[in-house]
Amino acid sequence: MSLGGTAAHKGCDVEPGRKPAELSKEQRQELLRAHQSLRNASHALEALTVVESVRGRWAPVPAPVEALEAAQNDLYRACQEFWRVHQELLCCDPPVSALGTDRGGR
Repeated sequence: MSLGGTAAHKGCDVEPGRKPAELSKEQRQELLRAHQSLRNASHALEALTVVESVRGRWAPVPAPVEALEAAQNDLYRACQEFWRVHQELLCCDPPVSALGTDRGGR
């Protein structure tokens, strides 16, 4: 395991045990779906929480609590699936911070 890492990964102990080039076409597609699902869930939550007003058009209205909770749960599940796929396909353990199961302490 690398001690220094790159500037982008400083402080991160995550190193893949397999390279993406070693994956089959189906495995690369599964990895792609996990990444896309995480991006989509993140964008959905962002759309509910980072609302800017447009001058002269409308004032932002807070999203309903139920919608925020659903989007947060979707993001949490997508993140868990992302790391499951990374572990399975790349033999890459998630950082300890990604393993937390206690979601009440946000």
